[in-house]
Amino acid sequence: MPFVTPRMDSIQYDGTNGAHIAGTWSTGIGFVSDTGRVLTYTDQDGYERTANLDDWLIITGVGDGYPTVLPPEPYRAHFVEIPPMPS
Repeated sequence: MPFVTPRMDSIQYDGTNGAHIAGTWSTGIGFVSDTGRVLTYTDQDGYERTANLDDWLIITGVGDGYPTVLPPEPYRAHFVEIPPMPS
């Protein structure tokens, strides 16, 4: 019996990529600010959310408006990265 899992995408906030994360990588969230240490964005309902430097954001698709945000240690403990699927 095969083991299956839904596709998810992740990106790490590195202090310079906040505008790319909020609006390009995930079109479901809106960019508010990027201080280089904290990314502030709005979720799909318009609530302000934050991601700290080195946090990982995980979405189920480009339009996902509610990313899961995890620090590096829990991300590594709960997720396994696989190579991108060929086009």
